Amino acid sequence: MNRPGISPTGRDVSAPRPAMVRAGRTVNVAFVFLAAVFAVGYLLGSVPVRTGLMLLSGILAAVAIAAGMRWHRVTDQRPWVLVIIALLLLTVGNAGWFMAALLRDGGTPPDVLVVPPQLGGYVFMLAASLMIVIRHAPRDAGGTIDAAVWGVALAAPAWEFLFRPNLLRGGMGIAGQFLVLTQLLVLLGICGALLRVARASSASRTCLNYLFASLGLTILGTAIVNMGPATGEAGSLPALCFAIGYLSLGAAGMHPSVKHLSEPVTRLGGPIPKMRLGMLGSALVLIPVCGGLGQLLGQPADGLLLTVAPLLSIPLVLVRISRLKHALLYQATHDELTGLVNRRRLFTEMHKAIAAHAGGAPGDLALIYCDLNGFKPINDEYGHEAGDAILRATATRISDAVRPGDVVARIGGDEFLIFGAEADDATVRAIGDRVARSIAAPVTWNGQTLQVTAAVGTVTWTERRLVAPDDLLARADERMYADKRSRSAQRGQHLRAERLDERHQVLPHVVQVDAVEAESGIAS
Repeated sequence: MNRPGISPTGRDVSAPRPAMVRAGRTVNVAFVFLAAVFAVGYLLGSVPVRTGLMLLSGILAAVAIAAGMRWHRVTDQRPWVLVIIALLLLTVGNAGWFMAALLRDGGTPPDVLVVPPQLGGYVFMLAASLMIVIRHAPRDAGGTIDAAVWGVALAAPAWEFLFRPNLLRGGMGIAGQFLVLTQLLVLLGICGALLRVARASSASRTCLNYLFASLGLTILGTAIVNMGPATGEAGSLPALCFAIGYLSLGAAGMHPSVKHLSEPVTRLGGPIPKMRLGMLGSALVLIPVCGGLGQLLGQPADGLLLTVAPLLSIPLVLVRISRLKHALLYQATHDELTGLVNRRRLFTEMHKAIAAHAGGAPGDLALIYCDLNGFKPINDEYGHEAGDAILRATATRISDAVRPGDVVARIGGDEFLIFGAEADDATVRAIGDRVARSIAAPVTWNGQTLQVTAAVGTVTWTERRLVAPDDLLARADERMYADKRSRSAQRGQHLRAERLDERHQVLPHVVQVDAVEAESGIAS
């Protein structure tokens, strides 16, 4: 079993190839060039030129992301499609500013042309970022959502004590305040989620850096434009921040590292992070405290903050609770080390299949019991990490050897079960043979070649009546240990004593036991 990112030949498949390095450098150079051109245009151009460049930057970013998805062959492009939709919506708002600059000589466009598309754009951007980061950290998705909630929560004091006072002094209407608040909440929420991902991301570092640059520039532009008058000549700096922020987003989608960010390697092992209710509760409390602080001081409460912030944070919390529920259900029904179902889930599936079979479902039922030979000596000599590598490799090999729809379970130690419906004698023999041969293949671990074999016992259930899963398991277990005794006798080795008479027994007529004679050790 190879380490994550290491090929069977020992080559680090996660290392960047020369072509990817050249492509990355090309993207970096193109970004710097375009950023310089846009900076000169903003410094020397008129208001229509600046708004036109901001409009162009959003279009270029959307085109660059679409091209990057195609060139780098990103398999699941859904998050980036959402980013493109967000950019197009933001471009509609920018088009409103451009038309106002042309027709009104630097005036402002109607709110209806700016607020709805920009609001929709930022919501799509938040959804895309969460989709990316949750996929990037599948075992820490809850922590990522927590970070996003904290980002939204930290936007509350920034809004209440920095942005809102300036907007009120400037006489901004409720629609404008609503847009600025939504921008701030979404941008800081995305920033929190990405910071969580960046801790363990190396292959996608450049793409993340571009995303952080885009977020930082957009937040900076939002702050500048709302901390004082930023119209006409004074509006060049925030508009330039927005434009280069768009270009940074396009560069993130064009850079080769976008594939690593969009299609991360899933690593097994390690506990699923727990939900920190105290931290999450503190984040949720921060919003109403900031929103209601003015009322405590004899001023009106900030109804806008108390309304908009929960609209973003509560859905995130609901997703967090939903993922926690699924995580707990997964832990209750799966083996953490191998990812296979456990005994409880297996018996649930067996009960359903047995009831369907008794009701006339086609085919017969099959249960295959696999127990590893030679596992304990490897565990004793090389340690539990080597044993875990053997168990993971065995789980993968069994899963690859069975049919689609068959249930593979680890019921403890080095014991595995395979249960399938719509089976027949030939099918059961073929599955058992494939499983035994697959398990016997060597496993490479830390430069060592480890090898185990498997004793396999099979049971085929043909009668159209109910039977307890324990009964089928007991007979398959008995057949498997008969195979172990046969192997031990052939090698002249001692096999630990087994009190089969103390196991759950099933009457001979309950099952039809397969007769399998093969070198792979399928029980006969």
